[in-house]
Amino acid sequence: MAQQYFYDKQIRRYIQQFIRLFSGFNVQMGKDDNNLPVYQKVPVRYGDINRMAAHITRENSENVVNSVPFISCYVTALNMLPERRTYQDYTEKVQVFEKRFDDETGKYSNERGNGYTIERHAPVPYMLQMNCDIWTSNTDQKLQLLEQILVLFNPTLDIRTSSSIVDWSALSHVEMTNTTWSTRSVGSSIDDIIDVSTISFDVPVHINPPAKIQQQKLIHTVINELYNLTDEDLDNFREELPFNKSTLEYTVVTFEQKKARYENGQLYLLNKDGTNLNDQGTILDWQEELLPFGVVRDGISQLRLRKGTDPGDKDNDIIGRLNINASDPNSLYVDIDETTLPANTLVAVNAIVDPTKNQPGDGTVPTAITGQRYIVLNDIPLNPAWTNLQAKRYDIIEYNGSAWVVSFDSSNINTTEYVTNVSSNDQLEWNGKEWLNSNEGVYNAGFWRLYL
Repeated sequence: MAQQYFYDKQIRRYIQQFIRLFSGFNVQMGKDDNNLPVYQKVPVRYGDINRMAAHITRENSENVVNSVPFISCYVTALNMLPERRTYQDYTEKVQVFEKRFDDETGKYSNERGNGYTIERHAPVPYMLQMNCDIWTSNTDQKLQLLEQILVLFNPTLDIRTSSSIVDWSALSHVEMTNTTWSTRSVGSSIDDIIDVSTISFDVPVHINPPAKIQQQKLIHTVINELYNLTDEDLDNFREELPFNKSTLEYTVVTFEQKKARYENGQLYLLNKDGTNLNDQGTILDWQEELLPFGVVRDGISQLRLRKGTDPGDKDNDIIGRLNINASDPNSLYVDIDETTLPANTLVAVNAIVDPTKNQPGDGTVPTAITGQRYIVLNDIPLNPAWTNLQAKRYDIIEYNGSAWVVSFDSSNINTTEYVTNVSSNDQLEWNGKEWLNSNEGVYNAGFWRLYL
């Protein structure tokens, strides 16, 4: 298959950024009638002056001299850079969200708009070699320009070729590698009144292949294929096993402008601002909001909570069965399926204790036996009951048969960890700062769904 055409002006942008490094320099050309210095800005352009170009700029005459001072920049080589090469088939996906555009006001709001998944491929590294020629008519001009330029490179200067937040090759640097004081030599054919000093640079560049961009589509209303499931078929449907589609009836609902909060086994409906009130100032009612789509069926309807940053990624959904809460219209009872929770990374703990108030054998905490494990809510004070253990808040301590020891040092662990609290049968998540219920919290639109 023929290669499709693409051109993103990537090398051109590197050259442009390189040229911009040398713009804005001045030289002093003398003094005016008031004895004040007179400065002349030095122009910078792309291209080396070959014989034909120089002849044209001198109007095809030997009696016209090129105007100086000026700076010219040009490419001398573009070579492969194998030491910077990575795995050529490597790809990375990035999720990007726009701000929502309000057609009525013509402005962007603080709400999330369209979402996109960008699949970018590994760039190809090259070394771009550039020369910078400094054209002057005398040594003083040369010294003025060189002093202003050379002080910038020690030996590198950073450049940025793109303002895109997903361009992983936007940053590079310019490294000075060599200087040639003068091109003049005995017998040179170059005009005696013009001197050229050359500075050489290396610029590592990355050339990116085209990226694949896909727009994420959130379900805002109903999936049109409606079925009615028995408990057995519902389990098979969830496990992606064969089921009786002739009796299946299912409506998938999420709201574009509403959030949901899961807490203590209950699901609360929230508006876009995070409160439980509708536009009229009354409590949001699940049954009213779901009326256009269907009703909650006790023990059959499902809740699916989606953690992460991609609302289209359903592989790690936390699933629970729903039941109506007759005493609170804003709440639904949820029975979480523990098999859908993230896998535990730590051995289960017996409970969460406050060591400043409780201790082993005091009636609230059992007498210490080998293997007991607790999450502590405060630093442990010097106490023989805890075998004078020194532990900090949120550590996990364990009894080894003769003494309490720290099994999980919270001050040195920044990775996400999961553990089950046996006393409450909750799964806890360590986020690097504190322990939280692994599935409780506020879920934005698109990250929660109801299967009615």
